[in-house]
Amino acid sequence: MPKNYRDDSHRGFKPRENQDEGGPKKQANSRSQKPGSIEHRTPNLTHAKPDRMNHRSAGSSRSKLGPSKQAPFKPNATMLARENLSPLERFSIAPDCLRALDLLPAILDEIVPLSRNHRLGLSKNIRSLWEDLTSEREHRTSEYLSAPAYYSAYLRYFLPWNLLRLSSFLPALKFQLDDEATIIDLGSGPLTLPIALYLSRPDLRAKKLTFICTDRTERILKVGLMVFESLCLRLDGSLPPWTLVLRRHQFGIPLAEKADLLMAANVFNEFFWKSKVPLGMRATHTARQLLGYLKDSGSVLLVEPGDPRSGSFISALRAGLSSFGALPLSPCPHNKDCPMPGIFRSLEGPGSDAGHSNDTSFRSKPKSSQTVVMPKYREKYPWCHFTIGADMAPGWLKSLSAEAGLTKEKLVFSYLLSAIPDPHAALAKPKEGGATLRVLSESFALPGGLSGRYSCSQKGYTLLRYSSTRASYTSGDLLPLLQPKVPQGKEEKDEKSGAIILSY
Repeated sequence: MPKNYRDDSHRGFKPRENQDEGGPKKQANSRSQKPGSIEHRTPNLTHAKPDRMNHRSAGSSRSKLGPSKQAPFKPNATMLARENLSPLERFSIAPDCLRALDLLPAILDEIVPLSRNHRLGLSKNIRSLWEDLTSEREHRTSEYLSAPAYYSAYLRYFLPWNLLRLSSFLPALKFQLDDEATIIDLGSGPLTLPIALYLSRPDLRAKKLTFICTDRTERILKVGLMVFESLCLRLDGSLPPWTLVLRRHQFGIPLAEKADLLMAANVFNEFFWKSKVPLGMRATHTARQLLGYLKDSGSVLLVEPGDPRSGSFISALRAGLSSFGALPLSPCPHNKDCPMPGIFRSLEGPGSDAGHSNDTSFRSKPKSSQTVVMPKYREKYPWCHFTIGADMAPGWLKSLSAEAGLTKEKLVFSYLLSAIPDPHAALAKPKEGGATLRVLSESFALPGGLSGRYSCSQKGYTLLRYSSTRASYTSGDLLPLLQPKVPQGKEEKDEKSGAIILSY
């Protein structure tokens, strides 16, 4: 058996980290504009004074193509001609994010300086906060970051790692935000998403955008504004024409403003799972609440940790939003049922989440959805998540993580961008360039010297099979879907996982 040929049929990947947003603040010593009250409104930032894993694939079961059951694969001439097939999208950390992370330690030392004792205990506090965030999250209090010791730990560890995650896929999202668009950021914390958008989307820097940044904790919003301004001034020498409104707020309470784009990063893993109501019913209720913050047309961007539970949440919200007309734009290559739903089964009532069925084409609703090829039945289905390498992180962040015993090789995340179709929507679905395939898992060895990666396509659960000597693919790649010349339903399938096999 090849060295890297693993059988994960009884093992599920569980990332050992959580990147929750929000947190308290140590007394700031700011050289930036003072935010003021909690309902502080920066009229326009242009007028501010410039003062200055080992990842186990996209599921819990990896394919094993048994040579005794299937003939050895041999690439044909047509496949050899495809070796230069380039991804339509590829996740890559934005260069300005790396520049910003080099500046971040000095900025934080100015805004939230550490005493000698706090600096000596920083790695211990980081580890303690990580343990609090990754164990029994459903029992954590809403003010878990009110402890002063956790405040600097969050800003110096979780904030930079989150910026790396976000800046890897935000550049690929087809935003079409016009001037005067309103963005609501739920659970903004230290303005992680607005900062990440600034760093990864230079095309938005000249737009006159209004951000309503909400969180339960006042202090973290204020320090986030100071960090945002300092980074803008040091990177570009000026502030963008963005209006930032800081507001203390809890999800579910209506806001006076309505959003063209609603954002939330690492928010719902804090409280969504406290309820014992069936997952589908929770997802429907949450989807209705999310859409209540939008204008008649608008978009929702959700980002969560890449663990199995968060992946199930994303799949359930995808179905819930679709049932109200908000269709998935990214990372999904189709609007059909999700073929990687984790523990999610359907939007139906009590008992629907735990139903056992050997029918692998179960429907996860809504009624307008279409069934796709599902994995073979298992208690925990694959879940949609992505990995990127952590090697590009700055040295100071790697060292700090190592001191806390949290050395990283991979960053893992799940996300969903959905929108209500409308020709005048702030974020419209890009024109389709043909069917596509989204690569999810890391590479694993297949018979015949080939490589495989689990993927998602309009056909459903898909195994991408290719020769690594002729092509290189990675988690997050969006590829043109090569249609095999076989009748529908007659495609080659992986006997073990149930995935359709597509050879590139």
